[in-house]
Amino acid sequence: MNRAARGEGQVVKLSDEELVDRFRSGDEDSFRILVERHSPRVFNIIYRTIKDRSLAEDLSQEVFLRMYRFLDGFKKKCRFSTWLYRLTINVCFDAQRKKKEESKVVSLSHQVANGGSNPGTRELEDESFSPQKILEKEELARKINSAIDSLPEVLKMTFILREFEDLSYKELVKILRCSEGTVKSRLCRARETLRQKLEVYLRKDR
Repeated sequence: MNRAARGEGQVVKLSDEELVDRFRSGDEDSFRILVERHSPRVFNIIYRTIKDRSLAEDLSQEVFLRMYRFLDGFKKKCRFSTWLYRLTINVCFDAQRKKKEESKVVSLSHQVANGGSNPGTRELEDESFSPQKILEKEELARKINSAIDSLPEVLKMTFILREFEDLSYKELVKILRCSEGTVKSRLCRARETLRQKLEVYLRKDR
């Protein structure tokens, strides 16, 4: 192994915080390593929230652009991953708000084009989302996916981070900037809402 390869290996083994320090000192490779290290989870969080692979890829790029732009603002009061996942959540929320505003404009335009008549309910579910491997029945998987998607944004994000990304309560407290009691309350509400929505389908599956 040559010296350059050994140096690269040593850099890869550094902690996130050490890589941030190196980047601030002008080492662009450290930023690349941070992106490679965290891009899978960033994409998963966005994809499970947005359910559009192409848009999730674009928003992942937006997360890392913001990371590059605001990295000097990382004060090490929390883990770097906590800071980054909070940034990811903000990008998700921004995208969802934009989507809602665009939907309102489309709906209004449709009504105007139809003389103010009710355009009816549009089907907005994306059924291309891949369910977890443990879900054997596609119909039930779609129902679960739809039920999760219908949760209020804050409950949905808390549920995704805990159940799909397996983050600890301590991590969730820091990322969501709320108490552990609030995190547990949100999870309880999310699970109860899902149970009520899916009770009929789960009963059929028994």
